[in-house]
This record gives sequence, structure tokens and C-alpha cells, in this order.
Amino acid sequence: MNTRDMEYFIRLTELKNFSKVAQEFKVSQPSITFALQRLERELDAKLIIRHRAHSQLVVTDSGEQLLRHAKRMLRHYQLIKMEITDIKQKKLALGLPPIIENNYFPAVARVLKEKNLLSKIKTMEYGSMRTLEALRKGEVDLALLGSIDSLSDEDIITEEFDRQTFSIFVSRKHELAVKKDVYFSDLKKEDFVMFKNGFVHNQAINTLAKRNHFRPHVVFRSNGTHSLMNLIADGVGIGFLTSVITPMRNDIVKVDLLDKDMPQFVTSIAYRHAYFFNDLQSEILNNIRKTLFKNNDNNKS
Repeated sequence: MNTRDMEYFIRLTELKNFSKVAQEFKVSQPSITFALQRLERELDAKLIIRHRAHSQLVVTDSGEQLLRHAKRMLRHYQLIKMEITDIKQKKLALGLPPIIENNYFPAVARVLKEKNLLSKIKTMEYGSMRTLEALRKGEVDLALLGSIDSLSDEDIITEEFDRQTFSIFVSRKHELAVKKDVYFSDLKKEDFVMFKNGFVHNQAINTLAKRNHFRPHVVFRSNGTHSLMNLIADGVGIGFLTSVITPMRNDIVKVDLLDKDMPQFVTSIAYRHAYFFNDLQSEILNNIRKTLFKNNDNNKS
């Protein structure tokens, strides 16, 4: 089955016009007709009916069935092409959310450098939710992800290596700075500075907000931890961040949350179930795995 024929077919079901599909793909109109005929011969079924009197195209039940599979088949085909490209380039594309990059990756980078493997990875920095999407699409081969629950996805294998709670970060001049811990309900009137969409912190704070029946007042959003820390230090708002983060400055105070059944920041190694790691990529994965699990064991002891 020709993948280009399926591309034509999918677009034909959307535009319902042979001429427009031909123009979009920069081919002749008969090319679209022949592609449809090839698919119908292969499957021994009518996929699209043309009502010439009404200038209308109708997708048959068989066509609808093919459409469901065709979209998935093309996604897998694109995945295969991207994966083979990385294998040929002798690289591994690693999805690396900023918080994990800052707090977990330095130890990994040190080990990879010692093994002459650091130059063999290319990193892409997104929030964890965007990173998971990139992993599914094949934009990255391997990811270090944060989530508030253990990931459950039949196409993705995960190996959890750490769990941390969430805390409040405030300016030392803030009245909460003198407290050791607070309940989330105490923060109803506070201004927050938060990450933008794509970070699991938003899921966690929304979970707590729903339980406590109020919507946090977010005055600013950023993609960078450093930017948020500057805003917190200047008193623009308080931060809601995973406890693995250390303020690294004396004008910010981390305050624990007392709420029971708190969402946790779960960190995992993740990769597609169908992905084949070549020898080089397997070596990189094994070193990442050993480093992260070893560090987590040391932190617990």
C-alpha cells in the first residue's frame, strides 16, 4: 500500500474535492483519481462515492474504516523515518524539561562526558507535558519526564527514578517566610508566578486548587526557573514548585505544604515501546539509567 496514496485519500476525505487535493499536492487531478482507484482495488471495496449530479463526495463505511487506520499508519511511518535518521546520524535525541535539566541532568552529563558520550546526544528543552507529546510524535527518542502520577501509556515505557513533593517559594520579605509550613488553603489571597502551559506544575496546583475551592491568581507565567526565582525574590508573587528545587539564594525561602495526599512530582525515564536502541544509544541509555537510579538511592540512604 502506497503511503502517498493514503495521504491523498486522507486529504480527499477532508476537502471532498479532487481538484483542491491535486492543487495542494501539486499533482494532476488524474493522479488523485488513480491513487483512489489503487486503494479500492487493493482493498476490494468502494471507499468514496461521487455524486456527480450534486457535485458531492461521500465517504463509504469502508472508507471511514480505512481512514481510521490510514492516519495511524502514516504517523508510524513518519516515526520510522525520524528514528532511522537518528540512527544513521549516530545521535540520540533527548527530551529534557528545564527542572530536570537543572536538578538531575548535571550528574548524568558528567558521566556521559567521562564516557565520551555527551556529544552524541542532542537535547530539546520543553515542559514535561510538551516533552511527552514530542516523544509520542518521534521528535525525541528518549525523555526524562516529570508527572504527578505514574505514566500509563501502552506505547510508552517508563522507569521511575524519583518522587518529590511540591512546596511554596516566597521572598524573604514575605510574611509567609517566617513559617515552616502552610496549608494550601492559606494561599487563597496570594499572587502566584507560575510556569507556562506544558509543565506538570500546573496540573498539580490545579488539583490542590480544586480541592480547596479556589482558583489561584496567577500574575505572570514563564518557561524558566531562573526567571521565576527572580520574580519571587522581587516580591512579584509566590512560586509553586517541586521540592527538588533549591532556591540557591538567601532572599528566597522554601515553605512546605501540610496538605494530605499531596500531588507528587514523579520523574521517569521514558521511551517508545517500539523504539530500537542501537549499540551507541543503548550505552547512553544505560549510563543515564545507572546514574539516576544510583543518585536516587544515595539520596534515600
